[in-house]
Amino acid sequence: MKKFILLIIALCAISTLSAQTYKVGDIYDVNGKKGVVFEVSEDGKHGKIISDSLTSDKMTWDKAMEWAGQLKDGWYAPSYEELMAVLKVRDEVFPKMTVVKGYYWSTTEFNADCAWMISINSNSRGGCYKANLFTVRPISKF
Repeated sequence: MKKFILLIIALCAISTLSAQTYKVGDIYDVNGKKGVVFEVSEDGKHGKIISDSLTSDKMTWDKAMEWAGQLKDGWYAPSYEELMAVLKVRDEVFPKMTVVKGYYWSTTEFNADCAWMISINSNSRGGCYKANLFTVRPISKF
């Protein structure tokens, strides 16, 4: 009987943990991974977060991609489409984070010499020479 009761308690605990849901603009802070939710599944249990505290220094695109490749815990440099998704919900996301002014690299290449970048502050975007110095703001799935 004791084993049965312990099993019920464990199942309830697991059910409670998996019941956590999120919406755009929520702070996600689980097991040391922290960011602001910018994309979420219909059930609110899965999505993507953008880091508030983890950013690169300004660097060329090649160095930025190298830096991002060394990130741990599921963090990675975002694609152009992912950065655009952040911009679409900026009013819900930006008030919850420290926004670094300037331009952010994406992993999406424009051509051999250029990659897509965006400005989180001014909403401008375009292809820029990879030799320019911009920042990376990583994202992660949950």
